[in-house]
Amino acid sequence: MTSSSSRRDFLKRVAALTAAGALPSSIGRALALPANARTGTLRDLEHMVILMQENRSFDHYFGALRGVRGFGDPRALQLRDGHAVWSQPTPDGRRLLPFAFDSQTTCAPLIKSLDHSWKAGHGQDPVRWAEYDAWVPYKGELTMGYFQRHDIPYYHALADAFTICDGYYCSLHGPTNPNRMYLFTGTSGPSVGNVGAQAVTNADDGNWTADMARDKPGYAALQWTTYAQRLQAVGVDWRVYQEYDNFGCNSLAYFSHYRDLRADDERYLRARACVPGSTADNAATTQAEHLVAAIAADVRADRLPQVSWVIPPTAYCEHPEAPPAYGESLVARLIDALTANPEVWAKTALIINYDENDGFFDHVPAPLPALDARMGRSNVDTRGEVYDGVPIGLGIRVPMLVISPWTRGGWVNSQVFDHTSVLRLLERRFGVAEPNISPWRRAVSGDLTSVFDFRKPDDSALSALPSVDDYRARTAAVRDKPLPSVPAAATMPRQEPGQRPARALPYALQVHARVQDGATVQLQFVNSGAAAAAFNVYSSAASGGPWYYTVLPGTQVDDAPIGATHEGAYALRVHGPNGFLREFAGRVPSATAPSAAPWVEARQEGDALVLEIGNAGQRACTVQLRALDYADPSARTLPLAAGQRETIRLALAASDHWYDLVVEQPGSAFRCRLAGHLETGRPSRSDPAFGRV
Repeated sequence: MTSSSSRRDFLKRVAALTAAGALPSSIGRALALPANARTGTLRDLEHMVILMQENRSFDHYFGALRGVRGFGDPRALQLRDGHAVWSQPTPDGRRLLPFAFDSQTTCAPLIKSLDHSWKAGHGQDPVRWAEYDAWVPYKGELTMGYFQRHDIPYYHALADAFTICDGYYCSLHGPTNPNRMYLFTGTSGPSVGNVGAQAVTNADDGNWTADMARDKPGYAALQWTTYAQRLQAVGVDWRVYQEYDNFGCNSLAYFSHYRDLRADDERYLRARACVPGSTADNAATTQAEHLVAAIAADVRADRLPQVSWVIPPTAYCEHPEAPPAYGESLVARLIDALTANPEVWAKTALIINYDENDGFFDHVPAPLPALDARMGRSNVDTRGEVYDGVPIGLGIRVPMLVISPWTRGGWVNSQVFDHTSVLRLLERRFGVAEPNISPWRRAVSGDLTSVFDFRKPDDSALSALPSVDDYRARTAAVRDKPLPSVPAAATMPRQEPGQRPARALPYALQVHARVQDGATVQLQFVNSGAAAAAFNVYSSAASGGPWYYTVLPGTQVDDAPIGATHEGAYALRVHGPNGFLREFAGRVPSATAPSAAPWVEARQEGDALVLEIGNAGQRACTVQLRALDYADPSARTLPLAAGQRETIRLALAASDHWYDLVVEQPGSAFRCRLAGHLETGRPSRSDPAFGRV
């Protein structure tokens, strides 16, 4: 977009969108501007701007948002004691549900940070975290607090206007520094043989400013290669934008390559210098104006780097006690700056993610690598994913928004991502590999390309989006308010009703269960998709587990989980990406007494789900098939003779290809539940059950 007429057309669209105050200018401009469509491919993306904020979980910010895997998740984890994952135990024997933070009558926007240490540190038990019932004992009651649309209206508006990712995890269950190292280098050390304290703790040198003179000479600087070095080596333009106050969040400062530099050294200018106008004298009163001004100047002059890492000052980074509204203000001003030059914005993507969850609850357990047969199996190499005998990744689910001309339309993307996914996108775009990313993480976490539509960008526009101009007044009004507290009458949060468009995902997954040798339950994980998949398996009938399975595309993994049965009974729940669920329950048949042995297997044929239901036993039985949700199928009763099987084909278009079915044998413990989404290679819509649960 270079002609003056194109610029005039753009300005007319902005004026129409922002008429009568309907839109803040930042979102109005971003929605109005056409995408660069020179090639209709990833090549059209020429500028990546990466803003990593601090310490918020996905449910804490977006659990109540329409059309994402939040509080209305119909297939949320069940704890071993039978309670839903929402009902977290307290040390004194109570149960605590998520509760809304009141950002008007309490000081919720300003609460202090909760514990967010490594999952095996500070007296924490990683086994307890595997059970996923450790939130309140280890983090305190405020862990269950969350914000709603009226608390963070601008972020909800961005999600409704652009794209939110609800399968994005921090890279490890731990604090800021190691997570940011994954963003800057692909690892916190283990994959390159460095398993020092920096791998899982905030082992920095204490210099939380951009002033290199304050670096501690005795600090053992890190030695492995950063991604910025790799970009520099091949001539890809990059820069860190930071003010004097950077809250210690510029990970490059901890690497020897970027320490003890002259002020005219290119490494200093790109990685360590603070932006013009920012000084030690104004650091305490900054409103991030120098940061925004520097980016705006480079955008106007058409010199925005190909890759930019943006480091906010403390008050605007959203780390508790830094209020969310301040972060919203910064993001709004960054979007204003990026859209000030239409030609630049047409080629730019702004990624907003969060380094870790602080101590705030999220209900979706992360994928983990199995380190031995006791933990499960992986046909992906897990080297570089262990610290002191504990599996590292992934961490807790955190927010991720992608703001660009190719991500408009209020989409949700549910592919599994983590911080290294940002580097994977840079790999794809600029051809610069990051070998520090472990094989397991590279397989499980996607490369973000599924977030974008470069061929047919959506030009949707919204109205009535909020302003952020009052962010300081809103925050000042609650500074002296009391702390939020757990409500006396606990009720489950309600998620906003409705769906949102969903990006196509690379998953085609099935899991089958068969009783083996009259003694064990054999699980078969089949991956017919284009991406590796990770599964977590939980038991409510035996003391074993959880178990973790990773399966490469085009392969299958078979395993009999160790400790999956108790006195002949089994009850297993298999969770996979995007709400994939299989439940298998029953009793292992006696090896001496003839009995029925019903089984269920599923496969995809085109846009249909095909069920094979059979009886591998010596006696006849009858099973019933019914839908637990959605419209199809009507209940069916199937008599099965010994050795008989039946085939049932189910069309799922009416439910946007979501399904939730159960097959049961009346009078016995046999039960098989199959639920999830059938991918067709085309865009779809989010789960219609989200707003109903």
